[in-house]
Amino acid sequence: MEYVQYWKTKEAVSAIITTKDGSTTMIMDGEKYPMWGFPRGHILFGALSPLKHQIKNQIFNDSWWKLEAGTDRKEVVKDIKKSLKSIYQYAEPLKYDLMPPEKMCPAVREIHRAWTKVAPESSRLRDMLTLILQEDDGYRYRVQFLAGWFPLFKWFPIKALEKGLQMVEHAEVIGDMKERIRLLRRILLLILEDKKINKLFKAFFKEVKWNKVKLSRADKFHFRGKYFKVDYGVLEY
Repeated sequence: MEYVQYWKTKEAVSAIITTKDGSTTMIMDGEKYPMWGFPRGHILFGALSPLKHQIKNQIFNDSWWKLEAGTDRKEVVKDIKKSLKSIYQYAEPLKYDLMPPEKMCPAVREIHRAWTKVAPESSRLRDMLTLILQEDDGYRYRVQFLAGWFPLFKWFPIKALEKGLQMVEHAEVIGDMKERIRLLRRILLLILEDKKINKLFKAFFKEVKWNKVKLSRADKFHFRGKYFKVDYGVLEY
């Protein structure tokens, strides 16, 4: 399988920033396919880092321990909703760094479009999550890999998410990442027990054109340079 080559012999490579269909793209010297987006290091390793840390701790880790301690599941979901309000303050410094939707990677642009149509009232959550997907290709590629499994269960959104995340877990190479995906799956499925959130998720799932989100040939080309079995389900590992 073809994959990005520069990391084998170089620490960095020159690139030309341009646009394709309105989206920002990066043409890397010597590589076969361009890469969507342009990693802004001052954001990725700056204000975005504590934001992701707070999401991981307040939404996922804390919820896990509450469940383990026997806290009522509905109470845990209520606490998650409360935690979001405190997390938004970490996203505030990034509001001026938001990429205009028309310049986002195609996959992120489609998620932004569908979210806006289904749940415009939750624009802060939409902007926070799409910012992470736009700036951090590690998260974005995993979401795109997940989306590739959805057509198998397209009439059962919750089952599609559960089974898709199981596939992501199997495709992870590093044990720590497998544990993170198990944590993600447990808490996301818990959140979806809330009737309102469940209804919105099903509407969102139906609205998204997942073929625009799933990994393209170029995405796989760059994703294969990371610790992930991109071709899981096609090749034996």
